[in-house]
Amino acid sequence: MKYVPLLRTLLIITLCYTQAGTTFAAKQKQDDFSRALQAYNDDDFATALMLWFPLAQNGDAKAQYRLGKMYLEQKAQHKDPEEAAKWISRAARKNHIEAQTLLGQMHLQGLGVSQNYKKAANWLLKSARQKDQTAQYILARLYYFGDGIPLDKSKAAYWYKQASDQGHGKARAQLALMYLKGDGISQKVEQGKQLLESAAAEGITYAQLTLADLYFEGGKHYEKNLQKATRLYLKAAESGNPRAQNLLGELYEKGEGIDKDPASAFQWYLKASNNNELDGHYNLGRAYVNGYGTEKDFKKGVEAFLKAAEAGHGKAQMDLGVAYYTGKGVAPDSTIAYAWFSVAEASSVENARETRKALYDKLSTEDKKQAVRLASEYRRKYYVRPIK
Repeated sequence: MKYVPLLRTLLIITLCYTQAGTTFAAKQKQDDFSRALQAYNDDDFATALMLWFPLAQNGDAKAQYRLGKMYLEQKAQHKDPEEAAKWISRAARKNHIEAQTLLGQMHLQGLGVSQNYKKAANWLLKSARQKDQTAQYILARLYYFGDGIPLDKSKAAYWYKQASDQGHGKARAQLALMYLKGDGISQKVEQGKQLLESAAAEGITYAQLTLADLYFEGGKHYEKNLQKATRLYLKAAESGNPRAQNLLGELYEKGEGIDKDPASAFQWYLKASNNNELDGHYNLGRAYVNGYGTEKDFKKGVEAFLKAAEAGHGKAQMDLGVAYYTGKGVAPDSTIAYAWFSVAEASSVENARETRKALYDKLSTEDKKQAVRLASEYRRKYYVRPIK
């Protein structure tokens, strides 16, 4: 019996060492994660990858999510959506909320995983129920438009409200519109107006744009007021919103709600184009070709038209066809002109069909064959079906 105290002491010492080891391992794991996060924030992606990878392999959901995002963002390695999906899926199955939201978005786009709206909605629902406002907003949109899941505007309103209550600006603006119209929810005009106007006053860009659109168009709840619309577009444009920048350029060009100013129109078109706004590319091309607010430059105009045309802008496709036919800003090529006219025709651009047919009649037999082949290729690559 004299050995019992000694055994008890040894057991206590062993337990203390075990607990200390566990605590040390947990602290080391946290230290490695924090060091990786700091390296990532410092753009030292190789170090971040080196530290996160073993943590992810050992089942750390936070590291798995971060590692997946790095593969998705092309940080420190080649972009690999399939590898990204593997790690993000592992984190999502461990109930990592951001991973669930991202995996839902990846299923919506078919990015690294199969495009599957039902799976997307299921993952988004998991994170939405855990109060992820991004997931709540996307889920609301899916229900509102019936994208891949049954259209249900009452569920859309519910999830818009959940996201709105957490401060999601776009959700608040969408919920406000539903209140104004009685769309999927009981009509509450004053509540809708209050929601929208407060969000706009707080500087939420999407709300400013929505309210500006209502003032610009006029209607049942808002009288047409171009001055108020312009002020709101200006606020949104100054915040860097590409659509607002382009719209403001158009208002300066037309002199609607503000004095006509070609130079200001050009500058806003340039900003919108630099922010990859589709109509901004087209309007910038028009400005260069017509010398509106800037010196005439056909080459730069064609470059801007090309960006818009390749993204599916019908009018840009038409104007690009004209450029290739006339040889202004680009070497003349009637077969390429025919191909762009063909795409513009598919995009239902006015006079595109007549122009294409007139040009076809002027082509040689060999050029006709080449033009038809090229038109088929261009329609496949550059025609974008309108969103209903």
